[in-house]
Amino acid sequence: MLATFNGTWDWTAVGTLALAVATFVSLFFARIALKKTQDQIELGQQQLAQTQREIELSRSEVEEAHRPVVVPVVGKTFIDLGAEGRVEKRPQVMRDGKLLVPVENVGPGPALNIEAWASLLDEAGQPSTGSSGRQLSARVAGIGPNANSPLLIQVHNWTGTPNFALRIEYNDVAANGWCTDALFVAGVFDVTAIHRCERARPISRMVQPVTHT
Repeated sequence: MLATFNGTWDWTAVGTLALAVATFVSLFFARIALKKTQDQIELGQQQLAQTQREIELSRSEVEEAHRPVVVPVVGKTFIDLGAEGRVEKRPQVMRDGKLLVPVENVGPGPALNIEAWASLLDEAGQPSTGSSGRQLSARVAGIGPNANSPLLIQVHNWTGTPNFALRIEYNDVAANGWCTDALFVAGVFDVTAIHRCERARPISRMVQPVTHT
């Protein structure tokens, strides 16, 4: 009790009550400050997440604005191969054993460090069981937007206009790797996939290890 019936105060009780009130007030304001700090932290995290989303969106927009898309083409026009002369704009095996594959970059950005391989298919469009020998990929330094280029893949024991599976790898200006997969069956290309891919840094043919026989 704060006071006795004889009119005197219990100062110990008063001090205890005052301390309790001060502790309660201190905890009350500390809790308000903690809640305010937590709200500020949550708001900061939300703003950071929003900023990161905006950065990712901007990055994606920039990549899309400079993304190359290399696809094989068949046309009724001709390609000038220099010493080889003018040939039809369609896949065919040349006299020197190279498979000609005309391609076009239909994307808005340049395609860099293009490399392409082909694998022989049978008449039904399935992987051929016959041996096609060693193959050297075609390489082109770059193809600009809306530009085309012939790819010449060194093949062996291929003739005429064979069926084949084609894989083209290339980089955009940000060094991201892209791949185009396609099938050429019965004179028609079917692009099966265009997607991002990880590319190993190619070794120049000039520094390839020598094979001893």
